[in-house]
Amino acid sequence: MRIGLVLNILDEEFQISIYTSIKQNARKLGVELICFQLDNVDFTPSNFAASLPGKKYFQLDGIIILTSVMTEAYNLKLADDLKSVWGDVPVLTVGQPIEGYPSILIQSDQSMKQMIEHLILEHKYRHFLFVGGTKQNIDARNRERLFKQIIEEYKSVYNDLSYEIICGYFTERGAAFAAERFFEENPDKEIDAVVCANDNMAIGVLKFFRINKNKKECAVTGFDDIPQSRIVMPSITTVRQPLEKIGEQALKNIISLVKKEQIPENCFIESDLVIRESCGCNKKQKWTDSFLQQMQSNYLISEQSQRLITRFVQELNYCNEDVKLKQQININMDFIDVNDLCVLRFNEFVPLSAPENILDKIDVTPVYVKRNGIFYENFLENKSQKLSDFYINYTEFDKDNPKYLNFKFLTSGNLVVGCIFYNAQNEYLSHLTSASVSIAQTIFRIHELEERKRHADYLEAEVNKRTKELIEANDKRMEVEAEVLRISEIERQRFSTDLHDDICQRLAGISMLCRSYSNQDEPVEKQQMIELAQLISDTLQTTRQYAHNSYPVELDSLGLNHSLSNLCNSFSKQVGFYCDYEWNVDEKVNLDNIQKLNIFRIIQEALHNVGKHARAKTVSVTVTREKKNFVISIQDDGIGITDAGKNKKGLGLKSMEYRANQIGARFKISNRKGGGTSVLIELKNIF
Repeated sequence: MRIGLVLNILDEEFQISIYTSIKQNARKLGVELICFQLDNVDFTPSNFAASLPGKKYFQLDGIIILTSVMTEAYNLKLADDLKSVWGDVPVLTVGQPIEGYPSILIQSDQSMKQMIEHLILEHKYRHFLFVGGTKQNIDARNRERLFKQIIEEYKSVYNDLSYEIICGYFTERGAAFAAERFFEENPDKEIDAVVCANDNMAIGVLKFFRINKNKKECAVTGFDDIPQSRIVMPSITTVRQPLEKIGEQALKNIISLVKKEQIPENCFIESDLVIRESCGCNKKQKWTDSFLQQMQSNYLISEQSQRLITRFVQELNYCNEDVKLKQQININMDFIDVNDLCVLRFNEFVPLSAPENILDKIDVTPVYVKRNGIFYENFLENKSQKLSDFYINYTEFDKDNPKYLNFKFLTSGNLVVGCIFYNAQNEYLSHLTSASVSIAQTIFRIHELEERKRHADYLEAEVNKRTKELIEANDKRMEVEAEVLRISEIERQRFSTDLHDDICQRLAGISMLCRSYSNQDEPVEKQQMIELAQLISDTLQTTRQYAHNSYPVELDSLGLNHSLSNLCNSFSKQVGFYCDYEWNVDEKVNLDNIQKLNIFRIIQEALHNVGKHARAKTVSVTVTREKKNFVISIQDDGIGITDAGKNKKGLGLKSMEYRANQIGARFKISNRKGGGTSVLIELKNIF
């Protein structure tokens, strides 16, 4: 039989005592026990159930919930929520009832009344300070209510009775700070007795008076009768809750529920008043030699464990990778004789306030695994798996003996980063709880370092990639610029050759005719002058064409539309086939002179390629607007681009691509489906 015990955290004696009692009785009965510690979780109806490990993770036969130490306990009417987590698994509550489940309840009203009456009647105290727990805790509210009710009843007899109430959060530290703040703010307030809602706070108040010796010492009482209340100086007058009996009865009742046996809906256990020295009585504690020896042994173990854990926490600060974390845990756990411990990291960190069960979608990866005193460096090859699968594999060792493990989430800030299983002596429970906080922070820090390294590696790879691209782009730019220079040189040579072979020859011919006519004795005939004039006109037209090809001056005066129209008309006359031209754009298109010139040159080069290589019968030049983009399309019905042309771009194509890049335009050249070539130029966000 496997029973789960749900409580807040094993760092204070009330919970440790009940846990110890249940564990001892579980050993006697051969029952397996796993204790779930749910510290730092905001137990509200929206996420309380989500924070509980479900039945499917640990195959629990029954659940004991210690409700009295849970924050927001007044909201624990959660029968439906608990059924969604555990289904029909029997549930027993200890401390406060949850509707629909049987409970073990502690009757303390009569004991509390006896203690207040003892302070009023026996010691004649009249001015009280009540140190309560958190307002959300049912026990804290009940004890405060009972205290005020008893004082109010006695006010009818003793009209000088007075009281103040402060919050000590159920901890030594919280109570000491609360007392210090109260006496600083009320230096003249007369207080005879301090009534604390638990023994931890009573110990904290006693420490406050011990440190502040100038303060008038008051009587101090507690509640719960934890072991420390007997050994502090002075020993604490308190209300004894029979914690051992509570644990024994809780285990007995849950076993009965698992066996489907009938039990009372509410099982009441009476508390009783224990009078010692802190109230002002001279009740010296009588200790046997065996008790003194046990107390000394516990003190030495506690001191030693505290030093070991402190050193362990300090060494964790130097762990920046899983290997070092694993080594440090292993070394220090050997020193404190922890034989069962595993530290698991969640593959995905989740917030504490997650509305769904935080274990449902999370895989765990072993960081450290020790079972029955054996350290497994590569447990299941350290592969990630579901928590339920890990727990089954982990507990397979020593199957014949029941397991007694504690489960706790590892939290860093508002994130759950993993969990631990462990089993240790009672003296080490609170210290391991403290150590788990440092382990969680170390796991989070290692994760952050790994993320930073991955990010740095990514950035380095991106920088290298970008650098390579820039180098390639720069090489390509230099190559293109070199080819542009070559093209320019070729153009200059061609222009020079054309001037020499065409214009100069024409001018030479005109010169020769003029010289010849001047040497004639007869007058020059009209027909000769007409031929000379025609030759001069042709030369002038050719010169104009060369000048236009060198720079289309009408771009500035008449605009791109007119210049392209003239270019297409001139191309048609030169090649002898039709060139269709369409301008479907508002004349007020916002293009600068550099863009106009480069667009003109690209179209000019495209038409030149069509005339020289395409073997086309028609070609079309279309200028359109597509949303905010300025788009130019040149399409012909020729033979298209050959594979050789795709693999090796000529100077003309590279020149066109270079010019498009210069003005930030997209340039694309491809074969048309029906045959021929398509050239696309697109300038984005022009309109």
